[in-house]
Amino acid sequence: MDLQIIRTRHPPEAFLPQIANLIEQAGLPATPEAVGRRLQRLPAADRLLLAVDGEQLIGYAHLRIGNDLVYEETAELMSIIVRASHRRRGIGRRLVTAAESWAVQSGRARLLMRTEVVRTAAHAFFVALGFRETSTNVEFVRDLEAARRSESPTQPSP
Repeated sequence: MDLQIIRTRHPPEAFLPQIANLIEQAGLPATPEAVGRRLQRLPAADRLLLAVDGEQLIGYAHLRIGNDLVYEETAELMSIIVRASHRRRGIGRRLVTAAESWAVQSGRARLLMRTEVVRTAAHAFFVALGFRETSTNVEFVRDLEAARRSESPTQPSP
């Protein structure tokens, strides 16, 4: 395997179906068209790291700079996905190493990764890479489209 890690803001359009496929492998809905729309809406500072072998996308990492009132700017690993058939071959490790390099080069002192509580294999992977668990959060989401559809036209808006 001749693996290359490519840092980009806009991946080649030929990779959109492969990115969608990786997202679907992670159990989330995605189409190439949706991925294209999502990429267009990302903040300008976001970056993708693509793990590529020839024309095949093996995995990717999505990076973002986070700002809040508690910490200085933090590099955040928004998502990292490696093709199921290529896991446990060091590809995820190379993506995380590349993410750390990007964070340091861009002047950030922290690299943050969040993962779902049920993804215990991912937890073990990040601990093995030197990350430490700092908190457990519960995420609450309200589907605003469903809420809007269920409102009757006679109900007053808040």
